[in-house]
Amino acid sequence: MRVHDVELGDGFFNRILIRFISMVSGMRLPDAARIVMYHKKFYGDQMSAWTHAAMRCKSGWTVGERELMAAITAKWNECPFCIEAHGAIASLELGNSMVNSILADKEQPGLSEKLKAALVFLEKLTLYPDKINIADIRTVFEKGVTHEELEDAIAVTSLFGIMTLCANAFNFAILTKSDLEKAAKRMLAEGYVFGKKGIPERPNHSSMAEILRQRIFEGEEITNSSLRQAVGNRAIGGQPIEEPYDEIALQIGEASYKVTDEIVMNVIRKSGSDKAAFELMISAAVSAGLYRWDKANKILRDI
Repeated sequence: MRVHDVELGDGFFNRILIRFISMVSGMRLPDAARIVMYHKKFYGDQMSAWTHAAMRCKSGWTVGERELMAAITAKWNECPFCIEAHGAIASLELGNSMVNSILADKEQPGLSEKLKAALVFLEKLTLYPDKINIADIRTVFEKGVTHEELEDAIAVTSLFGIMTLCANAFNFAILTKSDLEKAAKRMLAEGYVFGKKGIPERPNHSSMAEILRQRIFEGEEITNSSLRQAVGNRAIGGQPIEEPYDEIALQIGEASYKVTDEIVMNVIRKSGSDKAAFELMISAAVSAGLYRWDKANKILRDI
């Protein structure tokens, strides 16, 4: 991982916990878990709660279908780690052949018209969020997708938009085949949080999105809120800001797979610490994901 402190864990207890989990599980703790365990109150707690609710709570979409949405969102964002990780979870539910076929071509014969319509919409939302319109949503409804189901699907793609941008920007290590199988089985069984207390039967996506937004962009952390807001705004095409923050915000927002070690090191040097750089990189990724959530959800609410 590019930010060394995130890989190790912040604080003595978390570093010991990461080693313990790795030892007990018989595999290196994946970077996807390390990133939500690091500086948890800033990012991990809120992100994990919304993700678990979106992926495991009651929905018209099966768990396998939602994991497939996560994997194909990763494909659109060119994120190898998340394609493999969530493709493996989806395969446990839907079958490896079906998942691979849909990842190769979402217009696969035999795919339900309902799921196909949702995937077409989600691809446009991921790649061209400013072009989403009311006609796109009505088309999805015509194929039998309900209001709640579309909201759930939008939440999945928005969340995994954030995660894939993080995976690319922080350069998550690709799992071995053996570790991928272990991780997929654990994620299918346990989900995205360690404890299930307080998880609702049906998620209030709008509320959980707002909690995440407020936590990332308001209040003082290592960095000040105005800088995080500026980075987040730049990630979605806003006003230029000082370097090297401008470069990393644009790269994460537009093409996170192009983030380099040098770009990240420049941010660490300028911001003064790994934790400060973490806050700014997370701000860019969260802004880009919530931008897509906001675009689609506004139209959905107005229908």
